[in-house]
Amino acid sequence: MTINWDPFKDMMIVNEFFDPVQATLDKEKNCMWSPAVDVYETEKSIVLTAELPGVQSSEINLTIQDDVLLLKGERRFEKDVKQENYRVVERNYGHFSRRFTMPCEVDGEHVTAAFKDGILKVTIPKKTTSRKINVELTK
Repeated sequence: MTINWDPFKDMMIVNEFFDPVQATLDKEKNCMWSPAVDVYETEKSIVLTAELPGVQSSEINLTIQDDVLLLKGERRFEKDVKQENYRVVERNYGHFSRRFTMPCEVDGEHVTAAFKDGILKVTIPKKTTSRKINVELTK
């Protein structure tokens, strides 16, 4: 029986204990793959589409905090086929994490997301903060 020791993995565990914020950023950098994403802006919203083929919707996690969208998830390796039978493995598997800073203030309470045919579409409404105020001049 062979036991594989990964000293870098052990160092990451120690880092998580002492600095959880830095550990989170390190985990994002060390993700196995990163899905292709398009982000565009309309008059009323920011729209993000991500290619997530082979990812189950239950494996996708979306959060918005302080005008930052965090997209995390995992694409799992198919376990019904033994690895010994593979000749070529080119697709990436494992955890992914992407962070997007919104170009303007957004309304995090009214975000919508749809997942169909391996494509995730997230629509984030912009905050409407502009309001008209009449200012009267003093004489």
